[in-house]
Amino acid sequence: MISSVVLTKILQQLGQEGGEVEVLKGATSSLVFRVGEGILRVHTNQDWLHEEPDLVLHEVFALRAAGDLAPDVLDYQTDVRDEIPPWLYMTRSPGEIRLDQVDEQYVERLAQMLVAIHTLPVPESLYVYQPYATERYVPTWTQHPERWRQLLAVEPIESQTIRFIHRDFHPVNVLYEMDGTCHTIDWINACLGPIEVDLAHCRLNLALLESVEMADHFLKSYLKQTNRLYDHAWDIRAVFDFGPETIDVYSGWKAYGRQNLSQDNVRERLEKFVLKVYENNESGY
Repeated sequence: MISSVVLTKILQQLGQEGGEVEVLKGATSSLVFRVGEGILRVHTNQDWLHEEPDLVLHEVFALRAAGDLAPDVLDYQTDVRDEIPPWLYMTRSPGEIRLDQVDEQYVERLAQMLVAIHTLPVPESLYVYQPYATERYVPTWTQHPERWRQLLAVEPIESQTIRFIHRDFHPVNVLYEMDGTCHTIDWINACLGPIEVDLAHCRLNLALLESVEMADHFLKSYLKQTNRLYDHAWDIRAVFDFGPETIDVYSGWKAYGRQNLSQDNVRERLEKFVLKVYENNESGY
């Protein structure tokens, strides 16, 4: 958290001192506020800033590259000044996060949004996809260690479709309006990379949040719209990027009403997802 003094200094710079400020729930790696009619992200995670000191510039790049699909940049500060951490102020996208009914229609909309992202012009970029996990381990809690061991060395074939990708596309980063219009938020990890990265990441989120069946329907809808193929080895890479040993209920799911999940639920669904990929004849395993 940041002190009220620091927040006030930022608000003064924005000309928003004395205005309405609301802390937004669900954020895990930075502080996010609704300030007036805009959204303020403040970076206080020192580990993340040490790893990527140009976080603000990364998000500025991403928002501008996404164009009409993302909020507009209003103002920002790239480094620590007068004890004020880096921050970015952007327009607020309309709508609300909805996790109450993750059904076929819901995931079809997700797929439609992701197709739109993947048809954006490919910008010149210093930000290029790299896997999060550099090492893989069989989780100690698994009931099927032999299956996991056989997947440790599985890698996808090289993607033939490198595009501008969101890199963190999942239900908590999507806003829904009453008329069904959707908006994607939280573009800070966007980069150039294989489209399969976004597909696998969202699939795994859907499998853990709802079911493997909804994850499969999401993929089916995306592939139907794009006439592309999919190598399920990308699912395995996403699994290890999540860190299966310590995987737990994502705080964003709880923040937006999904109180029916536990670590045991999540582990069981992850195991089911892994076994489904392993047993999928089309995957080639």
